[in-house]
Amino acid sequence: MLPGFCAIIGAVIGSLGGFYYLYETLAGKAQPNRVTWLLWGIFPMIIFAAQRAQGVTGISWTSFAAGFTPLLIVAASFFNKKAYWKSEPRDYFLMAAAVAGIILWATTKHPNLAILFSLLADVLAGLPTLLKAHGHPHSESWVAYSVSALGFGVSLLSIQSHDFESTTFAAYLFILNGTLAVLASRRRRHRPATGLLG
Repeated sequence: MLPGFCAIIGAVIGSLGGFYYLYETLAGKAQPNRVTWLLWGIFPMIIFAAQRAQGVTGISWTSFAAGFTPLLIVAASFFNKKAYWKSEPRDYFLMAAAVAGIILWATTKHPNLAILFSLLADVLAGLPTLLKAHGHPHSESWVAYSVSALGFGVSLLSIQSHDFESTTFAAYLFILNGTLAVLASRRRRHRPATGLLG
């Protein structure tokens, strides 16, 4: 177990992965799915608020870091036409399901249920990007996801109290970013698909 202050260090490292993805988006090297990244920005902020409401301090900044950079990435995707990835009808269906999760969160005053519903919504929001990373790894940044996985892994190892509100989201972020890093690292074996970028 790492000292508690390492949770903030992990959050900073995780943010660096996000900022690297931001750079690749501005450069047109990565094409974020706007549906995923918009929701990835909103949901962690809800989890951050729920954690703070329960007195969770250090590890809560991991949630904040997870939400801040995706919002910047969505904005950046409008500045370079090469950074645009066409959303599919499936993406909007998953977005609606994810929003339903947030509606469920809004109906409860229990902070742990808020975290659970937000986490389920985040999983649904991430599916379009997971599928895209699997089918079109060239459109993603394995470096960014690897750095983020490292950061969130550090945060996970620094948790002092292994309860639901402290552990769940950090563990999810580590697994999600690690999976995306592996999927995106296959990019050299795939040629870019045509007709999907606008």
